[in-house]
Amino acid sequence: MQKHIRENGNVIYGDLSKQVNLKLDFKGKNNIVFFAGGSRNVNISCRGDNALIFIGDRVRANGLIDILRFGLCYIDDNSTYNGTNPRIFEAKNIIFGRDCMFSWGIWLSTCDHHLIMDSQTNDRINFSKSIYIGDHVWCGQETAILKGIFVASGAVIGAKSVVSKNCYSNTVNAGNPIIELKRDLFWLRDDPTVGQWTKEQTLKHSNIPNENFKYTYNQNEFLSPKAIEEKLDSLNTAQEKLEFVYDAIYMNKNKNRFAYFKDMPYDIPLPKYESKFKLLKFEEIEPTPPKPTIPPQPTPQEQINSLKKEINKKDIEIKNLKITNQKAQNIKNHLSYKLGNALIQAHKQWYKGGYIKFIFEAIKIKNEHNKTKI
Repeated sequence: MQKHIRENGNVIYGDLSKQVNLKLDFKGKNNIVFFAGGSRNVNISCRGDNALIFIGDRVRANGLIDILRFGLCYIDDNSTYNGTNPRIFEAKNIIFGRDCMFSWGIWLSTCDHHLIMDSQTNDRINFSKSIYIGDHVWCGQETAILKGIFVASGAVIGAKSVVSKNCYSNTVNAGNPIIELKRDLFWLRDDPTVGQWTKEQTLKHSNIPNENFKYTYNQNEFLSPKAIEEKLDSLNTAQEKLEFVYDAIYMNKNKNRFAYFKDMPYDIPLPKYESKFKLLKFEEIEPTPPKPTIPPQPTPQEQINSLKKEINKKDIEIKNLKITNQKAQNIKNHLSYKLGNALIQAHKQWYKGGYIKFIFEAIKIKNEHNKTKI
């Protein structure tokens, strides 16, 4: 696997040639972006230090991932986001499982952006909290998912909902505030609008046996968001968090890892996991310095035309100088100029009879001027 070294200690893991239309802006230091495979349209803004962004394989994510210092954004394989904006602030985490499908105009944030205080105690009451989304979760358009929420695997969130409480596996939920509408359901990515289904195709899809997305709770497999949060809080660097999420979450391929139902045990330890990140081999790649751009060389004909323009320009400048010089000469040869200059000289020597001499000098100047006019 490639390891791209960037300035200020920022690191990108993965093959950048497989990241189509990637936008990545590092404004801090010691941040890590990890690509497990290929992606499309990922847009990341790291506006702090020591943040971690983990992007699984075959992820399509339209929308901005806005993350500040010590935050974590984790998106697992085969997930698609048509306009989702995760905002990870105050050193919290947003984690998406595998095969999630999120529509456009969806907003997730770990904080309220402003403080709310208890007027009796002056204590803050709206601390930031992380958000956890399980595997195969479908979220409709223009939905808000609030801080501290866990949406379990297989859940469906209706459009324009405000997700203010946890949603269980294989349920349909909608509303503001959100409520559970139906349970014991699963959803598929098949889209009648894309295929322009006929009546026959609609009939064909009226019953589809499928066990892939029917989830069951297994206490020995369950990745408790509470346990994940406690582990992440104990880690100090983005590198430590990367190794943990790679080993404990990404390499965990259990179908029911995020399956959860009402009244099931929640506050349980993480299942055991192996340290597989350390087995990865990395090829360190330093940033390639930009090649100096050589301006295009003009053709011989273009050079000739350019020289002609320069010569014409110089000819015009010389002509203008001659005209200006001639005007200056004409001014100096003018009778008024000569008489004025003689008067100035007479004034400078007034104590030596300068004004008397001026009378004779003026007669002389006038006679010479008359001769030049003949």
